[in-house]
Amino acid sequence: MASSDFVRDILTKWDLSQWIKNFEEEEIDEEGFLLLEEKEFINLIPKIGPRTKFAHKHKLLKEQNKHSNVDENFEVATTSTASINAAKSSSGNSIPSTSVDKLLSEKRKHEVANANMPRKKQKSRDASINLPPMFDSEQKAEVKKIMQRVRGKLDGMPSTKLTDFLRSKIDVLDEDRKDIVGVFGKTGAGKSSLINAILGKKELLPSGNQGACTSVMIQVEANMINEKYIAEIEFITVQDWKDELWSILRVTSGEEEEDEDMEIDVEDGDDHDKIKALYGKEGHGKNVEELMDKKLFEIPEFYSSCKKQIVCDTAEELSKKIACYVLSDSNSDTFERMYWPLVKCLTVKVPNCKDLLEHVVLVYLPGNGDCNKSRDTMWKSFVGNCSVVWIVSDISRAISEKESWEILDSTVSLIGPGGECRSISFICTKTDDIEESVKDNARSIILTRNESTKKRVREIFNKQKYVKKHFSDADGFFKVFTVSSKKYNKEMQSELDEKAEEWLNGLYDTEIPLLQEFLRNLNDHHTRTSDYISGVDGILSLIQAARNSDMTDRKEEVCQALEQKLADKLKWIVQYMEKPYNAFDQCLSKGVQQSEDSCDTLMSEVWKSCRGQYGIVRCLCENNGIYKPKGKKKKRKEIDVNESLASCMRTCIDEEFTYFFPNDKCGPIRKKIEDFTLDTNSLVEDNRSVSLHLKFLNTEEKKLKTQLIRDLLDKKKQIYFTLPDSIKDSMRVSYINASMHKGKGSLQRMKDELHLNMKKANIFRKAKKDMMDGLTKLKDHMVMQLKYKLEESIRMSFHTPNSLFLPDVTEDYNKIKELMGCSSTIPVTTILYPHTELQCQTVCQTNVQEPRIITSQHIRRPTYRLQFPEAGLFQCGLTGLVFEMAGKGNVCVKMSQWDTSVLGSMTPAGPLFSISCPAVLQLHLPHCMCNDEEVLSVAHFTGGTMEIVKPLKTTASHVVVNIPNPSLVGLIRCGLSILPVQSQVLLFLCPQGNTNQKGILNVFLLPKNVPTYEVEHQQKGSTFIQTSSECTLSPGRKYGLCCELVDYNIHLKSRTFDGDFSPNFLPTFQVNLECISDAKNMNLTLLDRETNDQKVWECVVQTG
Repeated sequence: MASSDFVRDILTKWDLSQWIKNFEEEEIDEEGFLLLEEKEFINLIPKIGPRTKFAHKHKLLKEQNKHSNVDENFEVATTSTASINAAKSSSGNSIPSTSVDKLLSEKRKHEVANANMPRKKQKSRDASINLPPMFDSEQKAEVKKIMQRVRGKLDGMPSTKLTDFLRSKIDVLDEDRKDIVGVFGKTGAGKSSLINAILGKKELLPSGNQGACTSVMIQVEANMINEKYIAEIEFITVQDWKDELWSILRVTSGEEEEDEDMEIDVEDGDDHDKIKALYGKEGHGKNVEELMDKKLFEIPEFYSSCKKQIVCDTAEELSKKIACYVLSDSNSDTFERMYWPLVKCLTVKVPNCKDLLEHVVLVYLPGNGDCNKSRDTMWKSFVGNCSVVWIVSDISRAISEKESWEILDSTVSLIGPGGECRSISFICTKTDDIEESVKDNARSIILTRNESTKKRVREIFNKQKYVKKHFSDADGFFKVFTVSSKKYNKEMQSELDEKAEEWLNGLYDTEIPLLQEFLRNLNDHHTRTSDYISGVDGILSLIQAARNSDMTDRKEEVCQALEQKLADKLKWIVQYMEKPYNAFDQCLSKGVQQSEDSCDTLMSEVWKSCRGQYGIVRCLCENNGIYKPKGKKKKRKEIDVNESLASCMRTCIDEEFTYFFPNDKCGPIRKKIEDFTLDTNSLVEDNRSVSLHLKFLNTEEKKLKTQLIRDLLDKKKQIYFTLPDSIKDSMRVSYINASMHKGKGSLQRMKDELHLNMKKANIFRKAKKDMMDGLTKLKDHMVMQLKYKLEESIRMSFHTPNSLFLPDVTEDYNKIKELMGCSSTIPVTTILYPHTELQCQTVCQTNVQEPRIITSQHIRRPTYRLQFPEAGLFQCGLTGLVFEMAGKGNVCVKMSQWDTSVLGSMTPAGPLFSISCPAVLQLHLPHCMCNDEEVLSVAHFTGGTMEIVKPLKTTASHVVVNIPNPSLVGLIRCGLSILPVQSQVLLFLCPQGNTNQKGILNVFLLPKNVPTYEVEHQQKGSTFIQTSSECTLSPGRKYGLCCELVDYNIHLKSRTFDGDFSPNFLPTFQVNLECISDAKNMNLTLLDRETNDQKVWECVVQTG
């Protein structure tokens, strides 16, 4: 019995797909998977690292499964309905996608918002860590204004090497390469409707109806400027259209000279449709010059080679205006001029969708390219740049229809080794199309068919050996969705009373929200904004450093140390690059020999594909060895002589190429780039006078590595296509000569011409040399970029004398630091007098002043701003954090959300703090461990990457670490731990609506190093009951709460203590005080259920 799809999918999602076979052999299905015990894990996953990771995620999954089975109460349903109706009324009965996301998030919270439920928090929607900078557009816009102001000051200064360098760094801050999602599929599959539904715009892209279909490439991106819907139409050139007309009329009129003994391949269909769409009956019988007459149609932008722009207030209005540029309808009986034959590409800019499309572009890609060269070049460019590929198919034909799989098969070299695709999704549309007779049980039938189709589609994909071999983890990156755009739109327009749960379930059934979440994760707004602000911080740090430092011996020493490190690291990269070079050299040598031996066989296959037709062979020669079918012949496969001749060499290198240049994971060459570092942080402690210089270098190093990874993708695509491109270049002259043969016997003479050149030109040896040269150029590019750009940055940082002429950016620098670490709160405090000693478990509390914290209503989490008057040791009384400061300054602290998926086998051992602290020498993080043997480390997130930092020491209460410029920091430990931890029990009395009601007592079990104030902030409106809260609890162990009254006791259902550090806290237990008699006091006791109900904590609470 094979493992169920559920098990396969979940293991793939957890990056444990290599162990699927073990689960299949043990016949473990979904039910068995959820019932697995920890002792059984070792047989399924023998390796400790993956097993620890699995154990942690399995535990979380079981807890989530419990939550999903909790029935919703009436109060929850009423709340959801009210929220939904409010959202609808605010948007004219059409809920935008962002509102839906909030409702879906609300639904997830409600699933666990029940009395006595386990205190397990839901994962954040975007599955990413909330990085320290302010991530909404207003705050990013504020940073941009700061840099515009700084740039303006620099522009008013004379040109020097330093000012020119700073200007160039500011200019590249806004460079942003967007991720492309390519949407493929057969005509009528529902691609336009799918995109419309995902964006929450029912009428945006025109949808083909009754024979009409979308015929041009369409880019859909966010309008980040204003609230308008904008379309930009790019046309092919006038000369391109003239050449295409000449080709159409030449072929359809039979004017070509041909071999009198051979059949000519006459093309029509698409050609006829193009003439009919643009000219109607007026085009009949006209020659090229007559058809090019401007009087036949008026598009000024076409004749002037400009883009046409259409601006509208609504999506519906734009859709109507662009329909004539994108739709083709060959079955219409009436003539309405359509301009799609002239359109190269159409770009649609949509407002209010930056959460989905700020850094993402959806590209509608009809067919398999185009016979028009400019359109075909653009089509290949889009496909090659796709980060994600969506194959769209009608669910009723998803299994039986071959066209969807042929699209994947024909584009695999462009999206795989010759591209950058990291994910392929098969999207089955129109899932709500069922027979009228079964509509009484529609939902059950639809969901059953959806699951069955997903399983069958995966089975078909698993048989695509040619596709799978080009990806290192093909099973892991292939996903299947079953969607209904029509049902989604219907649900969005529906009126609701008290059917919130039914409505939300209906939305989930369409799976459109899953695709929205997919795009939101791809958009990755947080990381990109963080990178931008980090770049700004680095530039301002350099300006500050240049204004306030002179040339000193210390600077010269640091500079020399950095230059030596750079030289050593470059040698390291050069040495490594010999490995792929030698591997490719060996494989290509084998490929050259095979190609030379099988050359005649390869060409025989080409001629067989041509079916002896003179027209096809002539077309091959005229187009450098490439024949693209069109018209009625479009179902034939493309013929590419160059690809065919390169096939043996390609086969020999495929495995090595996928190893060294994978799209779907970090390959060894990319890993070398990521591991490259000058390790500037290690120099800060001994060279604090140049800490700002080192900070700038650290920022520049990260930006340079990011760009090199981008360059690696581009250059590996060039390297992959070197073989056919080199062969095409070697054969170019023979293609031209062969195309000139006409008359009787010309077909054979064309073949002979090509064969003769192949023998003489050594095309295979030249192709090998060109590919090896490409690898050498890649190595040289990496080394030169690292060498010259880092040398320049070092030189500008350390060889520049005091530059007081530079603008004073102190105010801007401080503002950036503030934005990087806090929200719009105004907390102020002096925590501790300087120079006090940190002793064992506590910090001296002399003259400690409590922080004054002011938060706006929309701020979900408090932000602490700490003011330090001078150098010394300070402790924040609210968070427990201790700062050893180098001098006067401000620190901003806020709790953030852990993303455990990036931790691997590690688990959180404390809260994740977002810290902005420019002058800290050492940071002390509070821990809650009881056992000295527990080994703790510190995770430091910056620029979207995680660094594990080894502590300097661990005291009884704190972990001390040296991180000069902390960003996101938190304690972690290896794997799961069942060792007891110092904990706390917090009580909050939540009032009910009626003042006479006693209310509900919320009981929280938390690790001791969770700040109490964080929970208080989230429990606004409740009364915090001061009591002895300290106790010792063991993660994973069950505890029960006993409420002892005068006449009887109440035992609440046992709950597992998970030691969670999420900043979104839910109560472990809830006690309804209204159910209690008139007793004024209640004794609360926490019992360890696994040690015969041993008491671990107790207190007396007044209830009257």
